[in-house]
Amino acid sequence: MTDSGAQGQPAPELYPQYCFHLSPTINKWCHLRAADIVALSSHPGFQGQDLYFHLNHPIKWVRICGIVVAVDVYGDSSSRSKGQIQVITIDDSSGHTIECVIPLPPPPSAPSAPSVPPLGHQQLQQPPPSLPLIDSHIDIGHTLDIKGSLRTFREQRQVKVEKIVHLRTTEQEVAFWERVVQLRKDILDKPWKLEEKVARRLRREAMGVDERDAKREREKEEARRERKRRRRLEEERRRLLLDKERTVVEEDKKVASTFTSDPGGAKTQPLQVVVPTRTKRNVTGLERKVVSRAPLIPPRPKEPTGLERKTRKSVSSDRVVPVTGKYTALGL
Repeated sequence: MTDSGAQGQPAPELYPQYCFHLSPTINKWCHLRAADIVALSSHPGFQGQDLYFHLNHPIKWVRICGIVVAVDVYGDSSSRSKGQIQVITIDDSSGHTIECVIPLPPPPSAPSAPSVPPLGHQQLQQPPPSLPLIDSHIDIGHTLDIKGSLRTFREQRQVKVEKIVHLRTTEQEVAFWERVVQLRKDILDKPWKLEEKVARRLRREAMGVDERDAKREREKEEARRERKRRRRLEEERRRLLLDKERTVVEEDKKVASTFTSDPGGAKTQPLQVVVPTRTKRNVTGLERKVVSRAPLIPPRPKEPTGLERKTRKSVSSDRVVPVTGKYTALGL
């Protein structure tokens, strides 16, 4: 597995650490060869974190497979504070070997009378170190499937063992190498890319301040201050109006008491002056509108056209007999 910088291609963009949780390799067991682990690069910004990179893929947890070619034990068995470690060397036929470090459990202590430390020199009991899971005894020539985290010791890459499983058949080894090829084909052969909007969002989240939220909060604060200012001005205006009305009422009372006093010395009851207060009427727009109507115009008289319908005059049946001469018979 070669680095893109060795082929003359530009180095891919290395994302900040707050983007690593989206990486396809950071929290997974990466099936690698010993030569791949040796070729991993380190970055000055991540020193002391045991974090390494292939292209721009961050890698911390690895899984290797190979044959044990050496077994060494280091440390003092009598020291319970440091303990012993077992270092096994794995050869996977990739051209490099790699050391895997296994912490050994401390030896059992002989039972003795409990000693009480002097006052002021009590020491806290340290919890026992976590031990890796190993299915059986390890010896030279065994084929192992090892899971662990990467670290550097004396400028050499090592694997701090978390779990070891013995491979019993060739089919298990073939399945492991197929997963190595699949990981390289799907992920490691191409740089890791993030969308620009995702990187901006992660940067805002890492800074702990969202620009939109901050702007929204500023707008809310300004609106709150404006409402408070308007409320204060309205209260001040109402207070001035009440003071003015109170002053007018008091002056009217004084004038009324002056004019109702008796010059002979007898006091009369002062006049009570009622000052009408101006009420403000709320206009809703639903009030009935009074429309003034124009005065009625008398109709024009009809002019005769000659086409009117003629009506016959009624003739009275009473006949009027003119009275002439003298009618002695009638007494007239």
